Amino acid sequence: MSAVDLDLLADYVGGALDGTPEHERVARLVADDPEWRSAAADLTTALALVDADLTALGAAPEPMPDDIAARFDALLASPEFTASRPVPPRPAVGERTLSRDVPGSRPARRGWRRWAAPVAVAAGVLALAGIVLPLGPLTTSREDMASGTAENAPAIAVAPDGGVPVTASGNDYRRQSLTSGNGMSQKSAPSSEPVRTFDGSEMAAATDLSRLSGSGDALTSCFAAIRTVLPGTIAGADFARFEGRPALIVMVDTATGGWWFVAGPQCGQPGPDELFRTPRN
Repeated sequence: MSAVDLDLLADYVGGALDGTPEHERVARLVADDPEWRSAAADLTTALALVDADLTALGAAPEPMPDDIAARFDALLASPEFTASRPVPPRPAVGERTLSRDVPGSRPARRGWRRWAAPVAVAAGVLALAGIVLPLGPLTTSREDMASGTAENAPAIAVAPDGGVPVTASGNDYRRQSLTSGNGMSQKSAPSSEPVRTFDGSEMAAATDLSRLSGSGDALTSCFAAIRTVLPGTIAGADFARFEGRPALIVMVDTATGGWWFVAGPQCGQPGPDELFRTPRN
């Protein structure tokens, strides 16, 4: 059996192929081929042992190292964390006066400041890690990443040192679209719900993916975790959703072919938080 066969069999044993055409094909191989049947039994046993080990590890609390705790104590006692000046009391309702400014002008500027700062911080962190994160819906097919004209080129940025192209489309992908080979070039699979796209404030704050979008180290750790279970080169990633759940849609190029890998918000802590994977056609 090849490495791709073993990956596919692991997906089958773990339930990742449920409801896909590959599930029936692998089930027939397990039933008819002694080599596949033996490998499936070994994987099932190994998964049970790993699950038992993880359960045992999770039951044992991990205390914070003394030196780290001391640094936190010193930080919280520093002047930066002293009590801020009291806020003046707000006037009573009857004492308010109407502003003669153009309606909506000042609130709009305040709204911009509220989300512009955290977005700038998040973009700076990712840039330091060699990953450039554009703000706005972008096309993410691999062909679009590699080619295009000045008029229709996607607004995608790659770090000068060859960093991974990362987009934030916010699209809701379905396993059928990835399995059928449409993938990111389709932008999103047909759905009864309207397609959502991230704006800057969502990318930096409110989503379950904010840990990955706000930290270059976290995103790098996520990619490293993905490579431990699917060795290869990360060719691109999209901050989006997978069947309604926040997810990072990743393209991985391996020695035997390309793969779609869908990672959840906990990717890199420490595993890849795998939601789904399938070969790219």
